[in-house]
Amino acid sequence: MYRMSNFTFTVSQVQGEHGHSFPLLTANEYPWMNVQIVPTPPHQRDIIMDALRRRGGRVCMAEGRQDFVAIQSGGGSKEHPTIEVTAENYREVADALLACQQAAADFWAENSEYLGEILR
Repeated sequence: MYRMSNFTFTVSQVQGEHGHSFPLLTANEYPWMNVQIVPTPPHQRDIIMDALRRRGGRVCMAEGRQDFVAIQSGGGSKEHPTIEVTAENYREVADALLACQQAAADFWAENSEYLGEILR
């Protein structure tokens, strides 16, 4: 478990449905979000960014880094309650999700070299 700002993250390597693997950061605090780290090598960055924009959702980047982005990859688990989004709390929930996703991007920027070695 690793800490970044108000969040701690459990880091794992996950196998995607098309056979690729990627780092997944799971927040251990509300909103219990899963954040996928998507590599963006220079020769593919524009294509990847365009595909992510068409897909919708937020894409978070760490300041000064162009080699990856962080996207939401689900959230919650058996151990954590489902977050009910209402007309009264939708902004609070959206703000919490964005803060968590940005913290994950910043965390990966600071620790990716070390964690990449561990996950290999």
